[in-house]
Amino acid sequence: MQKLKKLLIAVAVFAIVYFFLPVHVQMGLKHNFANVDDYQLFPNNKVQKSEHPKPWLVADNYNKKQPSKELIDFFNERQTCAFLVIQDGKIVYENYWENYNKETISGSFSMAKTINALLIGKLVEQGKISVNDDVKKYVPELEQIPAGKLTIKNVLNMSCDLDWSESYMNIFSLTSESYYGNDLDKLMHKIKIRPSNNQGKIWEYQSICTEILGYIIKNVTKKSIAENAHEYLWNPLGAESDALWSTDKNGVEKSFCCLNATARDFAKLGQMVLQNGKWDSVQVIDAAYIKDMTTSVTDMKDSEFKNPVNWYGYQTWMLNYKGHQIPYFRGILGQFIYVIPDKNAVIVRLGKKIKRDPANTLRQNEDILNYIEAGLQVLN
Repeated sequence: MQKLKKLLIAVAVFAIVYFFLPVHVQMGLKHNFANVDDYQLFPNNKVQKSEHPKPWLVADNYNKKQPSKELIDFFNERQTCAFLVIQDGKIVYENYWENYNKETISGSFSMAKTINALLIGKLVEQGKISVNDDVKKYVPELEQIPAGKLTIKNVLNMSCDLDWSESYMNIFSLTSESYYGNDLDKLMHKIKIRPSNNQGKIWEYQSICTEILGYIIKNVTKKSIAENAHEYLWNPLGAESDALWSTDKNGVEKSFCCLNATARDFAKLGQMVLQNGKWDSVQVIDAAYIKDMTTSVTDMKDSEFKNPVNWYGYQTWMLNYKGHQIPYFRGILGQFIYVIPDKNAVIVRLGKKIKRDPANTLRQNEDILNYIEAGLQVLN
């Protein structure tokens, strides 16, 4: 009886403490870690499908070549949901697992960062902003950052040097608050610059940089990011399905992470980048900007001032695999859109699991390379 009484007291105390915890801490305790279906937990803004949807063409050799058994086993172990390979503008391989199909939407996680960069490119093309502009000109919500300290280019290439730790496991962190919290305006008011003032000098992956880009997009256009994504991407690319962009309680998109779409529509973003900003005969995003976006910022160093940053551009990752220069979109659970220019190809992988490699998470690891290898095995 005494043990039961102590247990009931402990449960009651936990319930009281839990009730007074911030929303993001409650959500973090409840859900533990991000999931590809987390859009079901949040409000969402719809990215409407194209007014003129255009299905992918299917190659004559569709699914005739398969990745090796070892790689298929690897797909299964990593809980892959979708694997799609495009070459010469046609689907050459397509497969789904985990009860997914071509119409199932799935979370992008940080692939959304590259999509923000594309939308920023459209605003640059329209003359509404310049990458050299002061961020405070467009984001007054950053009230603790002095004017003249941060440019849009710093935000694009992750050289903000903000007081921000990219901590996914700490439910009390600002990163957790940005994902599980429900008031992004409140979060933005907390953001500070570090005393080191290394803007533009060092590279450090910080999701808040992309949230700032999202604020620039919505404040300049006076439209939601979802509306911008429809107007400048989904509509001209002939997207076949509506997408959902998760928001806070006020309808502000979690722009750094939370676009949910089908593998086929994600592939269209890669195809447009492959074609230097074009889709069919339409120049969707300026070609010069696409080149800047997919060029490594080697004039910067990593956070230890040791290595030139040859793996990142404007919210876009880069790698060299077997001589193939590959820009790619990347999400935390193994969401990838790879662009392989010399093969005229795009590879999309969506899934629920990735091997974490703390020593090399920012560059490349076995998972990242295996999906490229699997795609190459089915290409001509």
